[in-house]
Amino acid sequence: MTMMATVAVLGMAALSAAPASAAPQVRGVHVYDYTDFEGPNTWLNGNVGQCYYVGSGWNDRINSARTESSRVVELWDNHDCTGGAIVVDRSGYRSIGNWVSAYRIR
Repeated sequence: MTMMATVAVLGMAALSAAPASAAPQVRGVHVYDYTDFEGPNTWLNGNVGQCYYVGSGWNDRINSARTESSRVVELWDNHDCTGGAIVVDRSGYRSIGNWVSAYRIR
């Protein structure tokens, strides 16, 4: 009976523990639908070094962006972080154009 209780407790602990290799997501870039950091907006977050598609709702729609941390973010032309890119920091980009499809936090 004690052995079963121990197994049950250990099993629950294993289910709730995060993998040791899991890196916490970091705040990425604040993107805006309009120029000059105006209009509908959202945060694009993720893991450092990983390429992310911006999603169908923001693809080719981002017109300005900035970070609010010491990190910089690459904004890419293609969904797989290829093609042309710009690097966004705290000062941001006030007028990007409708071409951003992916991002990578550095």
